[in-house]
Amino acid sequence: MIKRLLTGGVTIALLGASAAFTLAAPAGAATAHPAAAHATTCTNDSGEYSSVTVRGVNYYLGTPSNLVADSAAILKPTQNSTTLWVHCNSTVVSNQLLLLNRGLALTSRDSSPGGTVTLEPAGNGGNGFASQEWIYAGTNPFTFKNVKTGLYLRVRNGGPIMYQTVTTGAAATNWNQS
Repeated sequence: MIKRLLTGGVTIALLGASAAFTLAAPAGAATAHPAAAHATTCTNDSGEYSSVTVRGVNYYLGTPSNLVADSAAILKPTQNSTTLWVHCNSTVVSNQLLLLNRGLALTSRDSSPGGTVTLEPAGNGGNGFASQEWIYAGTNPFTFKNVKTGLYLRVRNGGPIMYQTVTTGAAATNWNQS
């Protein structure tokens, strides 16, 4: 299956689950303005699991088993397809990515702390809107800060609790990658 992503005059062909990617910019394509050029290359390796460990228990960033657009991200007890995240890394802005699970992007639009993080189709030709782009920091564990809201991906206050929805907030949660 071939998917084509177009953004800022850059076309990216995605070939299968673990293929290499080709970037082609047409002559005269604007690249000086970062907002106009959100080209990305998806690292579609085996993916990563993001978890929080409290008192020896791992809580994995995940999705409902029956995933549909607008589903809430939740904490889950095991590593499986619902907790495996493909990182789509920006080639324009360092340390910025989309987090994708089964074709949907982790999304945050609520500019107030405590908003539920949802999953939606990646906008902007598959490269993601600012609400779907996350700035990561750290070396493992990592923190993820939403580009649009400026809030961090985090576990809700009083958590973590299995199947609890994931939120955003002013304070970061450290996410282990495995």
